[in-house]
Amino acid sequence: MSSRSVCTDRVRARTWAVGLALVLAVAPGCRPRDTDAPSGVALRIDVADADADADVFVDGHYVGTARALGTEKLGTIQLTPGKHRVEVRKAGRFPVQRTVEVDGSTPEEVVLTAELLEDPQ
Repeated sequence: MSSRSVCTDRVRARTWAVGLALVLAVAPGCRPRDTDAPSGVALRIDVADADADADVFVDGHYVGTARALGTEKLGTIQLTPGKHRVEVRKAGRFPVQRTVEVDGSTPEEVVLTAELLEDPQ
């Protein structure tokens, strides 16, 4: 592997990380886990292994792939109190959309099971 390739990979990784941080900073209703702020619940997406690369959106904002949610690299997505639209998308599959309402009775973790059916077109 050439040094230029390694440098390019590092630049891409930093660009991706900065972009994700900006999206999470402006995305209403979702934020990375903050140990000082216990309000909200963790979001977990349960998909088939073949669909682990599906994109996840919360309230219209991209938050990562189903595989990356909850990993050390991305962290846990916290849903703040209120209603949220969670969407899971993958090319060639029908998207899955769910409304999640977070209130005092919501468990610490919300698990959304997304069965992404193949789009015959």
